[in-house]
Amino acid sequence: MHGKTTIAFNVKFMYKVGTSKFNKHLIAGDSIGTIESNILNCENGLLDIWGTELKYYPNGCMNIRLPHIRVKDKIIYLVGYSDIAKYKKVLGGQFGVVGIDEINIADMGFIRELFLPRFEYLLATLNPDNPDLEIYNEIINRCRPTEKYKDQVPSYIWEELNKAIPQDNWVYWFFTYKDNPIVTEEKERELLSSLLPETREYQTKILGKRTKGVGLIFILPRENIITVEQAKAKQYVKITLGVDTSYSRKSADTFAFVLCGITKQGECVALEEWVRNNKDLRVPITPSDLAIEIDRFINEQKWGIVQNVFIDSGDQATITECQKYKRMNGTLYNIVGAYKETKIIDRINLQNTWIAKGKYLIVQHCKEYIKEHGVYSWQINKDIPEETNDHCINAGQYSWPLYKKMIGVDKSGDKRQNR
Repeated sequence: MHGKTTIAFNVKFMYKVGTSKFNKHLIAGDSIGTIESNILNCENGLLDIWGTELKYYPNGCMNIRLPHIRVKDKIIYLVGYSDIAKYKKVLGGQFGVVGIDEINIADMGFIRELFLPRFEYLLATLNPDNPDLEIYNEIINRCRPTEKYKDQVPSYIWEELNKAIPQDNWVYWFFTYKDNPIVTEEKERELLSSLLPETREYQTKILGKRTKGVGLIFILPRENIITVEQAKAKQYVKITLGVDTSYSRKSADTFAFVLCGITKQGECVALEEWVRNNKDLRVPITPSDLAIEIDRFINEQKWGIVQNVFIDSGDQATITECQKYKRMNGTLYNIVGAYKETKIIDRINLQNTWIAKGKYLIVQHCKEYIKEHGVYSWQINKDIPEETNDHCINAGQYSWPLYKKMIGVDKSGDKRQNR
């Protein structure tokens, strides 16, 4: 089998080792067993292709006690990045060529220590994963495709890459199952027929999207994403704001505002969003700051009068601060703890029903909200969602539970969805 890993290590990695002026090189994987399975012993692996030119010493040899490969006068150390105690024994010296298998699951302590720098050339393979992982922000998204192949990178990956400042000479290659020469038309039909579009496997293996979980919760049709002009043409009977919070400076979790309008035709339309992350800010947002931001957001929006602001009821500090701001400044809107009597699974079911009936719409400039709908997933073997890629989702769902009987009801009074 000629997958991206076997080609990358047999061709690019070994060529670079052969032309390097350095004597010591490194291959890293989740474990030594994984390296043996994915790179060394598999069909068309290093041991298969290079034969007697390559000697593998799984238990070390002579004065080198660590697992390694010898290619003429070159030594290639093998290390599992999931075992801190063992990889600490390897790192510390200068390497010529480094190859990392599935860098998306590698320990970030290992990656950061490796990038001090300790190598002249690095090659890494990866599979689509949770886009909030630190590896994307710190390493992967700083890479760029070459001019020749940039058009092969889909728009949803470009959106991720453009979140980071590019690093000179860091190259990104995008592959799909179609790039594997063993995938014939028959195998392609088998693959496509075996995977449902809403599963994680389809999103990652077929589309190459970065996502997490075993299945997407929402499938958002293109027609549910509307223009500003289409949204302005509607008549709104209620404008409401949902707020989700996260004050952490160490995670990718965000603050999120989602402004929703409910129309006479019983549509719930996500009109505006506001998303920030304390990790990215020089001066972090505090509860008192957020009260000011909420007020500014409401005053700057042009869609209508906001009567209620629904804030995550678990964040009493923010609710208290916003209520204090209201008393001191006489704002017209009310500060309310989000109504969670409608459980999360029921909110998901309601929203999915409205999406299917064309009653849940998102204005196209709400890019983070749209993005979350494309990656928000179920936990493995559980009927609850992953606790990631969900801050805009939560904010949106905080905005409408008290008004859910107004959604799905058209102007003739036909109740399509009323729970």
